[in-house]
Amino acid sequence: MKFLSIFMLSSLILSSSPSFAEDKTLATVNGHDIPESQLKIVAIQNKIDYEQITPDQKKHLTEALISRQLLLEEAAKNKFDQTPEITATLKALTESYIASTYLITIAQGVKIDEAKIKTYYETNIVAKAKKEYKARHILVKSEDEAKALIKELQDGADFAALAKEKSTDVGSGSQGGDLGWFSAQDMVAPLYQMVSGLKKGELGKTAVKSQFGWHVIIMDDTRSIKPPEFKAIKEDIKKVLIKEELNKYIEVLKTSANIELK
Repeated sequence: MKFLSIFMLSSLILSSSPSFAEDKTLATVNGHDIPESQLKIVAIQNKIDYEQITPDQKKHLTEALISRQLLLEEAAKNKFDQTPEITATLKALTESYIASTYLITIAQGVKIDEAKIKTYYETNIVAKAKKEYKARHILVKSEDEAKALIKELQDGADFAALAKEKSTDVGSGSQGGDLGWFSAQDMVAPLYQMVSGLKKGELGKTAVKSQFGWHVIIMDDTRSIKPPEFKAIKEDIKKVLIKEELNKYIEVLKTSANIELK
């Protein structure tokens, strides 16, 4: 799935722009007014809820804006604001802000109904809930040793007893070869691939090689990891679905645009 990371949608979708309806002047520096809207923007950048801003926070941010204005004036005197680097950067930042803010307005108009969220949950969360496996193994140094063990086990030998006697993995061997519960992320790939292909209680017919040696494996049990409750991730799913709709919107724009890569 593609995501519009360039616009940081995960945070932008739920962002709200500050209201500039009544833009009061906070301070005047060398004849230049610093409006309250700038303070609101700086507050957002510093993750401060402007509606809950404290007098000390407001004072600190206002002083920062005054310092910024003084530096801007000095930069202009030295024509620093006219350098190619500054000009290009300002252009990029301005265009990104306009595009991302416009995209927010589009996102706010996207309607995702409960049924669609529920379908996504069932298809992508519940149906794809990870499985865990409980298995035992006997680790030996050579393939021939492993083949001999498999033959013994097929003839009725006790797996736990052989693990305690033969396994070079002393930790699991002392527990009858028990590896405990594990998922794909917890186990070396060759072992996981073997175990995930076995039925409950089934002995692997061939040994598996890893960087540790040769493994003789028996699969004891499986269980599904319980997915999160629908209510707990409903809003996260909604964000994903909104992103999908926005990607579709941009793809439509691309199909009607004349784009030349150079």
